[in-house]
Amino acid sequence: MPANKSITESELELMKILWKSDKPLSAQKIMERLSDKNWKITTVSTLLMRMCEKGAAAFKKNGRSHYYYPILNENDYKVSTTKSLLDRVFSGSVKNLVAALYDNKELSEKDINELKNMFRLD
Repeated sequence: MPANKSITESELELMKILWKSDKPLSAQKIMERLSDKNWKITTVSTLLMRMCEKGAAAFKKNGRSHYYYPILNENDYKVSTTKSLLDRVFSGSVKNLVAALYDNKELSEKDINELKNMFRLD
């Protein structure tokens, strides 16, 4: 599923909560974890159902309650989204992405050192 093209920013907020959880969560529990949002339960439920329709999440029914869990793997999402960004904005060039971050002073000295260590550059 090309989820990076279909998951909205609001849905991503819910996916982050599902990814962090070690068990399925009810819409109410998810809403409680959205401390910085002022969403109603109907909004959360609507977003969750859309995510299920898109194949990003699924639910188990227990009585009248639905318990949601992620289908879309977090790392797969990140890789797909990053690749999409690289292709769309930087013509597939990681070098151009890093250069843009560097030129705009988005990379700290610590970031640069971590990149050097990651690639074992001296």
